[in-house]
Amino acid sequence: MKTAVLLSAVASLVASAVQSEVIHDIAYGDGARNQLDLYLPEGVANPPIVLFIHGGRWFRNDKDQINRLDRAEALMDAGIAVAAMNYTYSTDAIWPAQRDDVAAALRYLAAHGTDHGYDAAQLAVWGQSSGAHLALWAGIISAQQDDITLKGVVSWYAPSNLSMIAVDRANDDVGDSDMGDGPSPEDLLIGAPVADNPDLANAASPEWVISRMPDDAQLPPFLLMHGTQDVVVSPLQSDRLLATLEARETEVSLTRVAGASHGGDLFAPMVPEVIAFLKTRFAQP
Repeated sequence: MKTAVLLSAVASLVASAVQSEVIHDIAYGDGARNQLDLYLPEGVANPPIVLFIHGGRWFRNDKDQINRLDRAEALMDAGIAVAAMNYTYSTDAIWPAQRDDVAAALRYLAAHGTDHGYDAAQLAVWGQSSGAHLALWAGIISAQQDDITLKGVVSWYAPSNLSMIAVDRANDDVGDSDMGDGPSPEDLLIGAPVADNPDLANAASPEWVISRMPDDAQLPPFLLMHGTQDVVVSPLQSDRLLATLEARETEVSLTRVAGASHGGDLFAPMVPEVIAFLKTRFAQP
């Protein structure tokens, strides 16, 4: 009994220590949802940092999603700091408000490493679903802007080409999810039906934009992951993105998670692979 009480007390102390290293709701911009949580690994001087961008169809969920699958804890255990951001919902402002939020968060992190005790020169991005779409945009921003440099981008089941989302759902061999009636998430993002507005959809599609970037644009390395049974965002989206990046000779790999749908527990074993990718990228000059 005493042993159980002691173990419980130790666990509480460890949890408190981890919690004391989290700074909540740091404003990175002027918008209502321009906030991020900063997770700093205990006992690590000047750690590298990952910007995490949550999923949720661009209009729901929040920065606490980093704690699913114990990702914040796993990253800190690996000596990596985390900045988990919120961004403007598409129901409050349409594209490119979300892209602009990502750029603002990246610039905040680049400017405040000394203030918070992380290495701003060692910055990567990880997103899932709609957040992965925005993580891909972070890679584009880093190639377009001299003041932002990324060591790598991790994309979990990203919608990378908005014009092809419905087409890919129809053409793959995966069942479709019931997305409900009314406008699709991608329609809401651009503020108009995607099918009738290809120019707006393409301008918000990272794969389409990457395919048309100048040959000398320097994109960071990418790690793509997608469930083979994803009923929300077709695996064909990441297949096409892989081909586009390979055609540019950008460093990229795609892990197809067998049997996985749109996230879920089958992605838990992928977390160590993500951390290995990040540590390898952070070790590069």
